[in-house]
Amino acid sequence: MRMNILLSNDDGFEALGINVLDRVLSERHVVTVAAPDREQSGKSHSMTIRGRVRITEYGDRHFHVSGTPADCIIYSHRCSLFPVQPDIVIAGINHGYNLSADIVYSGTCAAARQAAFYGMKAIALSAEDGCGEDTFEKAARFVLDNLEALSAAIRPMTFLNINVPVSFSGEWEKGGIGFVRYLDDISVVEECGNIRELEINGCEFHRFPAAGAYRADYEICASGRAAVTLVDVLPHYSASMDSFSL
Repeated sequence: MRMNILLSNDDGFEALGINVLDRVLSERHVVTVAAPDREQSGKSHSMTIRGRVRITEYGDRHFHVSGTPADCIIYSHRCSLFPVQPDIVIAGINHGYNLSADIVYSGTCAAARQAAFYGMKAIALSAEDGCGEDTFEKAARFVLDNLEALSAAIRPMTFLNINVPVSFSGEWEKGGIGFVRYLDDISVVEECGNIRELEINGCEFHRFPAAGAYRADYEICASGRAAVTLVDVLPHYSASMDSFSL
């Protein structure tokens, strides 16, 4: 089935990942791009709610946006920028995994989440950090060859989070959401009076397995398979509230 697909990302419209995905999906589908005009990694679900957002058409059905990944979906959707409603929104291919706790920080996941808020089907697609065009190509073709099945798996108020390793075997596995605790290494790089400038130099991290029936997404990727996880867009309340009173 020929689909109308909206692509976005958080690495910017010039990033290799989104351009490989655009090229591959265009073989069978009608693709429109609305991506940030610069890198917006780690912006999570931030939005421009004061001030203006500029949308520039740089090619046929190709736009870059002076805002965040969520802005790309909000402004293109709410101002009817495109002549048709997308059948599916795909964010990526992100340069680096969005696994476990990364789904909270990720602008790529935020674009997919915002699309789900609007009732659209959405996929966040990421590949292992440092991979080359070959891995992007494999990730894009995995989605192209399985797009109807992937789309059918998406339920209201969810999005699919797909992560592809450099060593991708072509196989995939349903994944749970693991947990990663980041221990950032922060140093003072400059002091001037009562002002200090700080910088993250790197970090250590600890990984914890997923709860539930499926292996943690990071464990699946380490085995050479793509991790495919259906993510609820809203957090769930804690059952611990049952014993809480004022």
